[in-house]
Amino acid sequence: MQGYIKPNRKVNYGLDLNRVSIGKEIVSHFNITVDESVHSLWSGLMPTSSYPENSREFAGILGFHEMFLPYGFLMNLTLSLGVENFAHSSLLHLEIRNALYLNPAFAGDTFSCVIRIKDIQQTSNGNYSTVVSEHVLSNQKGEPVFSLERVTLFPLIRQIDKQAGSGADYHKNHHFKEKILARVRGISIENKIDDFNEGDLLLHPFVRPVGKSENLFWATYFKNTHPIHFNYQRYKPGEIIISGGIVLSMILGISGREFRQLLLPQVERAFHVVPVVAEDRVGAFSYIKNSVQIMPGFEEIDVRTFGLRNVDTELELSDADFPLELFNGLERPADVERVLEEKCPTLKGKICCVADWKALRKIE
Repeated sequence: MQGYIKPNRKVNYGLDLNRVSIGKEIVSHFNITVDESVHSLWSGLMPTSSYPENSREFAGILGFHEMFLPYGFLMNLTLSLGVENFAHSSLLHLEIRNALYLNPAFAGDTFSCVIRIKDIQQTSNGNYSTVVSEHVLSNQKGEPVFSLERVTLFPLIRQIDKQAGSGADYHKNHHFKEKILARVRGISIENKIDDFNEGDLLLHPFVRPVGKSENLFWATYFKNTHPIHFNYQRYKPGEIIISGGIVLSMILGISGREFRQLLLPQVERAFHVVPVVAEDRVGAFSYIKNSVQIMPGFEEIDVRTFGLRNVDTELELSDADFPLELFNGLERPADVERVLEEKCPTLKGKICCVADWKALRKIE
């Protein structure tokens, strides 16, 4: 037809399912320089009780020239820099594992990310594939500053190759935590602190929304390309989903207030149960699995925190009875929903995330 043209090209993003291999390394297309304004915007969205992330003076006492960029921010940056050329073609983000802050990162640094595919398995029904990938965020000097493992659901991958490679996990270390511990000895932190014991259950008072404009800003900044995070023309307002990394960071921020004197969090494992949409209110409650004094004046609390959506946690759950099964090893969203349906139906559909994490803090 003369005078008209039809669309005939489409750029493909995400993992090429026809050329997948275990051991394959994928380099992010983006380098992002983070400035102080972004640090301020993040701190205005996410509650934080971490001294090195809040105080330039405290960071200086530790021997660093500036406040650290927040743990949750770096976790999101590490996840998001792999979206366009890895996760864009995925179906669902299932799980985060072993999210480690490796070296101090500061405003003014420029970050890049490398993704390595560690494993590919078919789901039990044989209809999909789960991909375990390792994501390493590095600064402009080539120093790794953050790493994590991500478990992602993809369409079925039929042809799987295995590439030769070292697969070394040399960057998986706790040097940064050890450096903080070495430098913070003898520093007094004047603040009220509570003791926690194994089996304690805390209702966190903070309940905070993630608004439409906040979600749009961070989806844009973090290069989230999936339209379900921002396309109001395709999705109704109640269908715009907040990315899992933002939800997890909010839950950590809300729960961290009760563990103040917090020096460094570390997520060991987190998975999502039901999605959080823009304007949902996010709250949390936490169960103390154990508390270990790692040296005089310092302890690490092992916590399981549950994120809630649209529940005024302290007001509505003060008299609730929580089934013990929630706190003893549930590892799948379906397991959480089953326990809630059987023993705590008022919370069914309300728990959005489960995070197993450690809170390193100074005690007097």
